[in-house]
Amino acid sequence: MPQRRESGGREAEDTYILQCHYCDWSSLDIGVQLSKPTKITEQLAKQRKSKRPSALPAKGAQPLRHDDAFANLTTFYKEQLNESGDPQNPYSNSPYSSPNNLARIMSLYGGLSANALKKTREKPQPMREARGEKEGMSKWSLDDKAADDSLLARIRSLSWEDTTTTEQRLSAPANNDARTVDELWPVATQLRTRKCRRCRLCPQYLSYPDPKVKVNNIRYKIRVLALNHIPRLSIRPLQAPLPLPNPAFCLHAADLQQRQPDLQPHIPQQYVLTIRNPILEPIKITLATPTITPGRVASRVTILCPSFTVGPAGDVWDEALSASTTSNSTMNPGNGGRQAAMASLTGRNAEESLDRQPEAGKVWERTRNSTGVVLEIVPGPLRPPPGIVPKSAKEMQDEELEEGDEVLEVPVYVRAEWEVSEDNDDAGIRKGVSRGGEAGKVKKELAFWCVLGVGRIGGGG
Repeated sequence: MPQRRESGGREAEDTYILQCHYCDWSSLDIGVQLSKPTKITEQLAKQRKSKRPSALPAKGAQPLRHDDAFANLTTFYKEQLNESGDPQNPYSNSPYSSPNNLARIMSLYGGLSANALKKTREKPQPMREARGEKEGMSKWSLDDKAADDSLLARIRSLSWEDTTTTEQRLSAPANNDARTVDELWPVATQLRTRKCRRCRLCPQYLSYPDPKVKVNNIRYKIRVLALNHIPRLSIRPLQAPLPLPNPAFCLHAADLQQRQPDLQPHIPQQYVLTIRNPILEPIKITLATPTITPGRVASRVTILCPSFTVGPAGDVWDEALSASTTSNSTMNPGNGGRQAAMASLTGRNAEESLDRQPEAGKVWERTRNSTGVVLEIVPGPLRPPPGIVPKSAKEMQDEELEEGDEVLEVPVYVRAEWEVSEDNDDAGIRKGVSRGGEAGKVKKELAFWCVLGVGRIGGGG
């Protein structure tokens, strides 16, 4: 929070303080003011060092902190033990470590007696006590009694809320010796690492940090949605009588429907249903649809290949190289991208597609992460054929078409199965997902209903 401070004839200088809007605490309670809103940790460290007791003259200097004095005293006693006593013998379990045995061996082979060994051995120095603060000695004199009495009197006048808790004293090394709340120093917040977040079920990135904001901002941008990571379905005529319009040049959805001819009742039509896999694992697709579409206009639907596999999604360039309009199922999968590129240049696949015929149980086309199967549809009549027996007014009213009845829509049930490694299955284990397949793999399953818009049924028949 900025403040204005006037200094004599000079211009007013800006000063800043730290304030908590929850408990109404501010750094003015401990006499801390900042000169600029940046580098707050550095400014607090400088002010804390300037107010340390070590900055006082040597005559009135206070003793060392408890931890520093104990560390110095420990170091001093370790040195005294090494100087006054014999070094630790690493062969204490050996029978030759005894002084009598060693003296006997030396007298036999070295010609030295035990008396000679005692004379040559140095006499260890006796241990002494610490003599100064550097060695860990703490002094107390009658002059310190006044400071201790004032501290005790201050503690008696304070309430329980004015004293520090254990969590406050352990929050930072600068607050270890704080006894009251006004002796606490603000603690800087630890830096946070901004990293991308992956999905628990697949290696996809769900979100990533926004690069346009500052480092201290942890706002995330959503990169992909869950809706974009389910199998995508699209349908198109197997042999279109007219070239398909480019959706980029159509301003309204009605433009696409107006350019497509109406479907004739009782005339079988074949369509290519393409399923695209957006995830990085191969999936097994199972399709199902009612034999007769629901509604007033009953159309017959048949899926020639209801079960097949779709490859994993890869790099954008790999998808471009492996894309093919009509790839033969007997094509070598290793050279799919190269053969598709050559076919697009020579037009060979366009000629072969005219000779091909849809077969039951076979895939029509396949790319890197998409598979197309043939869907055969026989549109139903909009009105039943006229009968010999005249119909009542109620039956005639029931046969009248409502808005949208001429639109042919096919409901399709899609079921996808794939396997992921156990390392990425934290959420799946808690939900009790079935485990099967290869070792270290967990089966996943996704099923949903969707509706495919085919076109409009004409009034003929």
